[in-house]
Amino acid sequence: MTSLQAIAHSTSITKEKRSVKKIFLAGVGAVGSTFLKQASAVPSLRVIGACNSKNVLWFKKSAKEFTLNNLHRSPKKEWDAVIRKLAGYERGSVVFVDSTGSADVADLYPELLSHGIHVVTPSKLANTRNQDYFDELHQTAGKNEVEFHYETNVGAGLPVISTIRSLIESGDKITEISGVVSGTMTYLFSELDKGESFSDTVIRARTLGYAEPDPRDDLSGEDVARKFLILARVSGLRLERDQLEVESLIPAQLSDVDSATFLERLSEADNEWKENLEKVHSNGHTLRYTGSLIDGKIRVGVESVPKSSPTGGLKGTTNLIQIRSKRYSDQPLIIQGPGAGKEVTAAGVLADVLKIRS
Repeated sequence: MTSLQAIAHSTSITKEKRSVKKIFLAGVGAVGSTFLKQASAVPSLRVIGACNSKNVLWFKKSAKEFTLNNLHRSPKKEWDAVIRKLAGYERGSVVFVDSTGSADVADLYPELLSHGIHVVTPSKLANTRNQDYFDELHQTAGKNEVEFHYETNVGAGLPVISTIRSLIESGDKITEISGVVSGTMTYLFSELDKGESFSDTVIRARTLGYAEPDPRDDLSGEDVARKFLILARVSGLRLERDQLEVESLIPAQLSDVDSATFLERLSEADNEWKENLEKVHSNGHTLRYTGSLIDGKIRVGVESVPKSSPTGGLKGTTNLIQIRSKRYSDQPLIIQGPGAGKEVTAAGVLADVLKIRS
C-alpha cells in the first residue's frame, strides 16, 4: 500500500457511520482547554478523560468535572494504564486528541492506532519525523480501520490539508504550493511595515501568545518548514527535512545564547531590519516570510513582494496559501484566513473529531 493509498484509506473508511462518543484529551493548555469547552457543548461527544504531563483525570459523568485543581489532585499519569483503559472501550469508539506538542506523546500514535483508537492532533511532531514514520502512521491507521487527522498542522482551522486531499482523491495532481503559513511571521512583518522595531515586535508577539516562549522556535523558520514538509507529503511527495532550504531570522551572534540573553540582546538586530525594510519600501515592495513547494523542492525564507499584492497586504495573523494543480493551473486555488489563535485551532481540532467514522 502506498503512502497516498494509506492516507485515503485511513480517512475514508467504508464502515457504516456511527457517532463518535468518547474523547480522551492529552494536554490542557490554551488549545486543549478551549477544545474541552467546545467539545463539551456537542451532544454527540463525550469527553471521558484528560491529562497533563503528570496527572490524569477520568470523568465520571462529563467534562464539567474538569478543573485544574481536580487534575492536579488526580493520580499520576501512566501511559500504559491510560492506553489499556482506552483500548477497553468498543474498538473504534475512542478518539485520542493530542494537544501537547510532546515528542513522547507523538511516540504513542502507532500503539493507539493499532488498538483501534482514532488520533487527532494539532501537533506537527509525528508527521515531520522521517518519511518511513509518516508512512507507518497512515498504514497502521488504514490496517486497523481507524482515522488519523491533523488538519490543524497547517493553517489552524483553515481547510488546507483536506483541500489538497480532495484534489488528489478526485484525480488531480498538485504542481505548486506557496504562500504564508505562519500567523507569527505575518504579525512580525506587518508590524515592521508600521515602523515597529524588530525586537519590540518579537517580544510583543511572545506576550500575546503568537510566538513561542523562546521566539527562536519561530524565528528559526522550523515551524514553516514543518508545515511545508507535511503539505508535500500529503501531496504525495517523499521528502526528508534535510532536503528543505530554510532561511533563519535568528541573528548569527545570538544563535547560541540562552533564551533570556537572546531577548535582552535582540535589539542588536533592529537597525539591520529597519534598513532592509526601507530598501524594499522604496521600490513599492515589502517583506514577508513565505514558503514554496515547486518541482518537488521546498524553499522557506524572506521574500520581497509588492505591497499591493495579496501577500504584501497580509496583516495580523492571516495566512494565505496558493495551490496550483493540473486543474488549477492558470489561476491558483487560494485559502486565506487566521492562521493562529486558540479558538480557531481548537475549532479545527473539533472539526477533525466530528469527521471521524466510528
